[in-house]
Amino acid sequence: MIRPAGRGFRMSQPASAPEGRHLSRRSIESQQQIIHAAAVCFMQHGLEKATVDEIAHVLGSTKGRVYHHFASKNEIYFAVYRQAMEYCFDAVLPLLEQDIPAPEKLTRMATAHGHVMMDTLPFQRTIRLGVDVYLRGSATEAERKVLADLIAMRNDYEALYRAVLQQGQDAGTLSVPSVALAGRVIMGALNGLVDWYRVRPDQTRADRDKIAVSLAGLIVGGLRAD
Repeated sequence: MIRPAGRGFRMSQPASAPEGRHLSRRSIESQQQIIHAAAVCFMQHGLEKATVDEIAHVLGSTKGRVYHHFASKNEIYFAVYRQAMEYCFDAVLPLLEQDIPAPEKLTRMATAHGHVMMDTLPFQRTIRLGVDVYLRGSATEAERKVLADLIAMRNDYEALYRAVLQQGQDAGTLSVPSVALAGRVIMGALNGLVDWYRVRPDQTRADRDKIAVSLAGLIVGGLRAD
């Protein structure tokens, strides 16, 4: 199985848990509710304009509950980012176990990623420009270290696609003159879905599947060697 190199990318414990202390199930569930509310709030108001008061309002609770779990809005954003990436890893990692040619595997990975973009839209829109906002802003040194870890997490995910691209190139089933460039193009096209995708009240799972499959086919089709 292909594994991303470097630091660990999975989060077995919420980021705000004090070191050496395991959170209760109730506390973890409360954090997850806050993270989901924050993702919706960030998508609606923008990362810079959203406030903890608005997050509490979306949550239907008090600001005190939010601060009980998270020290700041920045910390909430980091948790949203991690959760967004977890969704991506959880959807794609099982596909790497499949013993199928690289083009088919890449297509399934791209399709799964497309579904994640649509199914977890508030999270994905939040992280689309969020890192750039923080890197331009007045993040503390500790926050910049967290950002570096999050960016490494994103790079680890992209490395999964580059590994399959390289497999296809080596096997002659994909025509990829530059694996690095092809990887960036694929991720750019897939992540760009969150910029134009709109949820419709009458939209079905089949409708979303058609979007994901079509997008994946367009992306991978141009890379096939045949």
